[in-house]
Amino acid sequence: MRKVFKNGNSLAVTVPKAYAHQLSIKAGSQVEWKPAEEGILLTTKRTGKKPTDIDPQVAKIIKKLSKKYAGVWQDLARV
Repeated sequence: MRKVFKNGNSLAVTVPKAYAHQLSIKAGSQVEWKPAEEGILLTTKRTGKKPTDIDPQVAKIIKKLSKKYAGVWQDLARV
């Protein structure tokens, strides 16, 4: 449970560290409150790049490295 506090002319509530980490919320992140059946839903905009946004040359290098070290990736997956 969190307590609402006054911050300037607004009301504020903190985001628990575990949720902030899980949702990649940091200082300066943009969040939006939406009404939900049980109360309020906090949503955040993910800022990560999509695979299609990667530079083609970088994608080519990643593909080459993935093939070269395929055995290593498989070994790591078993750990």
